[in-house]
Amino acid sequence: MDPATEGHWFRAGCKLNLYLHINARRADGYHELQTFFELLDYGDELLVDSAHDDIRVEWVAGDEPITGQPAVPQDDLLYRAATRLRERARDDRLGDGTAPRGAHVTLKKHVPVGGGLGGGSAAAACLLQVLNQAWGLDYPVDILAQIGKELGADVPVFVHGDSATAHGIGEQLHPGVARDTSGIYLVLVPRISSPTAGLFADERLERALPKQPDAELLDHWRDKGQNVFEPLVLAQQPQLATLLADLETEAGFARMTGSGACLFAPVSSENEGQRIGDHLVRRHEILRRYFVSSGGGHAKSAP
Repeated sequence: MDPATEGHWFRAGCKLNLYLHINARRADGYHELQTFFELLDYGDELLVDSAHDDIRVEWVAGDEPITGQPAVPQDDLLYRAATRLRERARDDRLGDGTAPRGAHVTLKKHVPVGGGLGGGSAAAACLLQVLNQAWGLDYPVDILAQIGKELGADVPVFVHGDSATAHGIGEQLHPGVARDTSGIYLVLVPRISSPTAGLFADERLERALPKQPDAELLDHWRDKGQNVFEPLVLAQQPQLATLLADLETEAGFARMTGSGACLFAPVSSENEGQRIGDHLVRRHEILRRYFVSSGGGHAKSAP
């Protein structure tokens, strides 16, 4: 992404976890992951005006309503991203201290909250990149990713902007390309969301899957990969389980992304994705909407 011109909308993207394994519970309370982030071209849009001394974030409805907006500004990931970047710049004594270090941000919401698509992390990464240039900081990507990791484990992959295998808590990245896919995905957005914290705390969660060689797992991600959260979410949501089974019948393969509750399937073309999506929307009350997106994408200026 090249956020060169302020006043333009920037599309932040989102992600699918083609597989999501937990290998161990770490001493620090986090979990050791092995996953593949497939970045999608679909995502929230941001409009940024940095000619201000204060930081404000406003949400407007896009494909999604703004019901998920935090009630307190300090709980908004975009607010926290801008604030943390400003604090880092002050600690590093960048600039002469006279230029404004604020921003008014408008977020047009397209990615569902609580869907496992990482929309908030993608938007935060996009804002870090835009403000890094608008404020004249010139931090390299590695520094922005370090700041992003403080905000959330999914932020660094969006800062780097490449689909990648990930280890650690999701921040140890190795760019790669998924096999056995056209790179086009149908993503189903159900009328429910999943409580990530509750799922991580669930004692039934599989936390000790053996590590597999990344190359082999990525080449055979459908057969050798899984999403450890999927059985827990499906057990709690029988209608979602039925929808997943129907998607698998229609597309030949289906899986849940992240901690849910969005579902996805690789498709051969956008037309095929739309055909299957239209069919499933008519058949399943739990399915609110769908979208079709190409993978391997990264944040870019939106038209």
